[in-house]
Amino acid sequence: MTKKRSRFLFALFTIILVVLLVATFVNFTYPFSINGRYYTYSSFVSNIKLGEDISDSYRFVYRAELPDSNTASSNYDELKQSTMNSLADIVSSEGYRDVTVSQYSQGEEDYIVVTVGNILTIDDENSIKNLIGNPATISFSMSENIEDSFAGAQDVANVGSGSQYDSSTGETYNYISIEFKDANKIAEATEGGGTLYIFLGDSLAFGNGITIESAITNGYIAINLGSSENADGSTYNPTLEDAKTYANQIRVGLLPLSLTQVDGASITASYGVGSDLLLYIAIIIFVIATFVYLIVKYKEMGLVACFNLLFFITLSMFLLQSIPYVHINFAGIIGIVLAYIVTVESLISILERAKAHYLNDNKLYIAFRLAQKESLARTFMINLLFVVAGFICLFMPSMGIQSFGWAIFVLPFVGVLCSLAIMRLFIKMYLAFNNTDAKKLNFHKGGKNA
Repeated sequence: MTKKRSRFLFALFTIILVVLLVATFVNFTYPFSINGRYYTYSSFVSNIKLGEDISDSYRFVYRAELPDSNTASSNYDELKQSTMNSLADIVSSEGYRDVTVSQYSQGEEDYIVVTVGNILTIDDENSIKNLIGNPATISFSMSENIEDSFAGAQDVANVGSGSQYDSSTGETYNYISIEFKDANKIAEATEGGGTLYIFLGDSLAFGNGITIESAITNGYIAINLGSSENADGSTYNPTLEDAKTYANQIRVGLLPLSLTQVDGASITASYGVGSDLLLYIAIIIFVIATFVYLIVKYKEMGLVACFNLLFFITLSMFLLQSIPYVHINFAGIIGIVLAYIVTVESLISILERAKAHYLNDNKLYIAFRLAQKESLARTFMINLLFVVAGFICLFMPSMGIQSFGWAIFVLPFVGVLCSLAIMRLFIKMYLAFNNTDAKKLNFHKGGKNA
C-alpha cells in the first residue's frame, strides 16, 4: 500500500469514527422543524433499553373488575390472565422490552401491576403514561349521546394503524383502523350514513365525529388522523408513531377486564439512584486503562489498536440499540465487558505474535503477516464459543440471563470484524509509513527466539 493511499484511508476512517462517536454518545435537537415539530436525536447509548436494576422504572397499579355483571365468574381467572398478557404485548410493541406484569388481591378486590423499565427521561415517562394511562372503554354511536351507542369494546375484533398515500394531494395520511366482529350489526346500525361518534370513556374522540356516506358493510373503519394547528400557527400532521400510540390506547380500552388506575409512580433503580451513571463511569475508566496499557506496551501500534477498539465500541452500541429484542441489565453490562476483553485480548495476541516473529529475525511486515495468520483460527474459535453460549442463554427464562446472552451473542461478530478484518487493514496502512523502525512499536532485537 502506498503512503498516499494510506494517508487518504486514515483520514477517511478518522472522519467515519468521529461521526460514529457523535452518533454513539451525543444527543441533540435538530435546528429545523418537520411539520411544526422539533425532533431530538437520541444517541446509540441513549436508545439501548436498560433493565430496572440499573434504570428507573414506572409502575401502574390498576383495580381489575369484570366489565359487566353478566360475564360468567368462572371465566374470571382466564380473563385476568388474558388482560395481563395483552398489557405486556401493548407496552412491548412500543419498544419497552423490560416489562413485568403481576397481580395481587386485597380483600375482595384484585389488582394488576405493570412495571416498565428503562425510564431514562421525562419524555420516556410521559410516553408510557400516554401509552397506558387510565384505560377508557371505546363505544360507537350515531348521535352525540353516548347512551345511544350501538357497539362497544366487546364488538371490536382488532385495532391497528398505518399510512396511506393520497396521489391527488401528494400527501401521506396516517390512520387508525378498527375492525368489528359482526359486520351485519354495524351495517344495520349505520344504514343510510350520517355522522359516527366514537367515545373513549365519556370523552368524544376524533374531533366532532366522522362523516360516513353510507352504511359500513365490511365491518371495517379507517380513520384518518387530521392535521391540527400549532401555537405558532404552523400545521402539525400526526406521524405514524402517533397513530400507533393512539391505536394502543384504544387497545388498552378493549381489554377483557375493566381497569381503573389507582396508582402510578416512578421507581428508583433497584441498584440505587444513578447506578447506570456509576456503571458508565466504571466502564469508561476500564476502557481508558486498556488504552493506556496498549499505548505504553506497543507505542504507535498501540495507538492503532486503540483506534480499532473505538470502532468496536461504536459498532457494538449501534447493534445493541438496533435489535428490538435487546435489553441490557447488570448481567448484560458484564457481557459487554467480556466481549470487549476478548477483542482486546485478540489484538494483544496479534501484536505479541508479531513481536515474537520479529525477534526471530523476520522483517516487520512479514512478522505481522505471520502473526495475523496464526491468530485467525484462535480468534474465530473463541468468538464462536461466545456466540454459541449467548445463543443458549437467549432461551433461558430469566431476563437477566437473556440480557447477558444478547451481549455475548451479538458482540463477538463485531469483535471478529474489528480484530481480524479492520485491524488487518489498519496494520497495512501503518506499515506504509513505517515498516523498518520497530522501536516505534516497542519491538527490540536481542530477546529469546520465538
